[in-house]
Amino acid sequence: MVTVQTYIPASLSPIVKSFWCVRVSGLPDPVYSENILPDGHHEIIFHLSANNAKRGDNESGWVNEPVSFFAGQTLTRYALELQNDAVLYGIRFYPHTLNLLFGFPADLITNTILPLQDIAPARGLADCISENQEETFRNLETALLKLCKGVDFSSHKSQYIRYSVGEILRHNGKVKIDRLVKAAGLSQKHFDTVFNQSVGINPKAFSNIIQLNYFVRYRNQHPGKSLTECCYEAEFFDQSHLVKLFRRVAGQSPKEYFREDNPISNCFSEL
Repeated sequence: MVTVQTYIPASLSPIVKSFWCVRVSGLPDPVYSENILPDGHHEIIFHLSANNAKRGDNESGWVNEPVSFFAGQTLTRYALELQNDAVLYGIRFYPHTLNLLFGFPADLITNTILPLQDIAPARGLADCISENQEETFRNLETALLKLCKGVDFSSHKSQYIRYSVGEILRHNGKVKIDRLVKAAGLSQKHFDTVFNQSVGINPKAFSNIIQLNYFVRYRNQHPGKSLTECCYEAEFFDQSHLVKLFRRVAGQSPKEYFREDNPISNCFSEL
């Protein structure tokens, strides 16, 4: 069984979207595998035990996940293998807030992972992890509140990036980028540069990922509807557009995706 439990820390609402815990247990096989879709968010991930997971695929190769690490934006799916009895904790940031809190450009970790120990302010977070889920979430909340002191949430850059990300999320990816550029009062080139540094990917790629996740969420919420119905009700222009985007990001068609059991990706499309 694969379970995902979440907690929303109200005291961290400007910067943290949720904490989560994934547990893998009682499976007939020693390893659980799932293809993980991009979801537009950064995370810090902690393994309760070492050598419990690897990510990659047979074409690009596999890497063992460190015990604790920053997980950057991804543009395409990746394969995740978890050992039976694995326990993972995560801090799920808003798409733009990891950069605000830790100061390094978000595109530094796009399509890659970065060990937590490489970023000095984050090192102490690993000490928050325990077998007790509630205790772990309390510890993380306390530690992050201390890190948040001194973070400037009111800068012009922070405000227009927050607005732009919020508009893309609020409209499920269906936003005209030039409207966001105009609202920011920047050139397109400057806007793209700042957005990449803050979010990790460009505005168009981010919008596409949010739109795809909205479709996944909508389809899961309406299992009795056909893929065609969900396509139009999720505001895709046509099925061809949906299938093309799905193949580019997920490496398969929507029909193939929904034939599989994807508890982790499906859960995070909801968050």
